[in-house]
Amino acid sequence: MPLLPMLVYGAEDREPALGYTLRIDGKEIRLEPGKEIQVDGEFKDPKVSLVPDKFRKFSAAGVSFNYPSHFGFAMDAEEEGVTIWTLDGTNVVIMLQAYDAVMNPKEFGEILKSNYGPATEVEAISHTFGGKKYSGVRVRAILAGASLTQDLIALPSPEGSRILLLQGLDEKDEASKKDAKTVLKFLDETLKLEN
Repeated sequence: MPLLPMLVYGAEDREPALGYTLRIDGKEIRLEPGKEIQVDGEFKDPKVSLVPDKFRKFSAAGVSFNYPSHFGFAMDAEEEGVTIWTLDGTNVVIMLQAYDAVMNPKEFGEILKSNYGPATEVEAISHTFGGKKYSGVRVRAILAGASLTQDLIALPSPEGSRILLLQGLDEKDEASKKDAKTVLKFLDETLKLEN
């Protein structure tokens, strides 16, 4: 029986912490999990609420960006030469793939096409994040009767390769439109390459 890749779900040492805002009678106080703070003032029968952030900050392989806080987190480092981080939402999936060797989106798209079948379409695309244009390919396939769209974006890397895979950005899919818009907005506003 072949070994399956080991996925680490919700690993505390890897998943970005969720931040919170404590509201006491209209006063907002930022909280960090596990960090004690002093709240100044006197409160008599205060109205209190704890509000989780709408995003978490992903940071790995020299890439950082914010993503929706409700997305699941997994890391796969089982296959030698590649590490994959998966941020999984209801309708949209973000994957960062860091390769030791050179891998480009077109080559990866052709590998997917050979796996998905000859009717799979691979076309050149680009996304602009933070005013910078990133090139890649869009893979469109029909798997088990369902439409699948994956954008593979090359992120410059000082060594090896980094590919950002965005799944579920199909404009025709009503269910994923809101999530796709949110993810693209976060990437546009927060994507940074540290090296």
